Amino acid sequence: MNLDALLNLFNYCLILIYGVLLSIDMSGGWNSKRDKSLTAVIIAVLIAMQGICDLCLGESLTAKLYPLITHIPLILFLYYLFRRSIGAAIVSVLTAYLCCQIPEWFSSIVSYNVASRIATDLSYTAAIVISFILLHKYLVKPASEVINYSTSSLLGMGSLPAMYYIFDYYATVYTNLLYSGVIPVIEFIPTMTVLSYIIFVSMYHKILEKRYTAELESAHLQMELKQSGEELSMLQHSIEETATYRHDMRHHFLILGEYIQLGETDKALEYIRAGQKDLERLTPTRYCKNRAVNLIISHFAARADRTGIRFEAAVSLPEKLTLSETELCTLLSNALENAIGAASECPDGSGWIRIDIRTHMNNLLISVENPYSGEVKIENDIPITSRPGHGFGVKSIHSITERHKGICTFTAENGTFALHVILKLN
Repeated sequence: MNLDALLNLFNYCLILIYGVLLSIDMSGGWNSKRDKSLTAVIIAVLIAMQGICDLCLGESLTAKLYPLITHIPLILFLYYLFRRSIGAAIVSVLTAYLCCQIPEWFSSIVSYNVASRIATDLSYTAAIVISFILLHKYLVKPASEVINYSTSSLLGMGSLPAMYYIFDYYATVYTNLLYSGVIPVIEFIPTMTVLSYIIFVSMYHKILEKRYTAELESAHLQMELKQSGEELSMLQHSIEETATYRHDMRHHFLILGEYIQLGETDKALEYIRAGQKDLERLTPTRYCKNRAVNLIISHFAARADRTGIRFEAAVSLPEKLTLSETELCTLLSNALENAIGAASECPDGSGWIRIDIRTHMNNLLISVENPYSGEVKIENDIPITSRPGHGFGVKSIHSITERHKGICTFTAENGTFALHVILKLN
């Protein structure tokens, strides 16, 4: 076997290794020593299958059967052995095939300018190595993130490789249409590039919109968390005022004693009534052992009372929760704010709010129910509103629930709106 044949065989194996490594790398990479060992076995199996087919069927027929003896087995290996999704496996293999054209193009330039087969083969070898290094550094990570991000990004990423794969086999392997001068076939590649660019721009715009929305919601949530912290501080201040008021009770008793001794009972009664109002204003109702929850519910219970809304609360919580006080305050505040808003719109003072909070099997269970008037639209299990400046409370509740890998459901049936939240506490 001469040097040219050896180089050709070497490059044949090298481009297969190049394609296999790129496919695995873009689909998710190697997560263990087992994955690396499997890669070596896969490469050996594929090279052996191609060698057997070359010897038994010939080079021309092997080229036509290449998808069956290389690409489909590689997709199945990624799916079954590396536990990739079938979509990620297919797009990774097609993208790697597309990238295999880069070394071909460089070697074609050398072949066109230098009349030496050995020089062409050596340039092909160098192009394979250099291309793999550059693609691994600049393409693999972003491609892997796009492939595994969502179904839409997967389809966008795979559109160009899929179209090119079909065209290349149809126009160069199974037929010679690309070299026959047929205009529609020659124009297909530029058209395919333009279509892929349009698809990419459209999808990239959607991704940017989603990112902007997510950043806006995140900023709003951070503002709510900050505001919740300030509200907790204010409520804590009211407790401290209550403690001070209780500390000063002896002074109040002295004043009452003076009024009674002087026979000024009307002033004494008036003083007592004023003191009762101050205590009611300052002292939160004790619903459970948790200080933050007591403060929040007391605050909204007072608001409901001023609005003429009947407020019922059944709360059973320990003193400490692993959920942060600011997140808990944001969640409950948004839920009760929306409930008061909806209940206050009910006619003839028929509004009511019923809240139930408890722990069960290391989960925090929250239920808030209230009546509503009009129509409540729910899309994708989330209430939506067309009113400007509204809807962020529901998104905050949903965001906090997702952050703690919990579940939140919104229902509106028979005139009653219900929010149910389950949060893991560890």
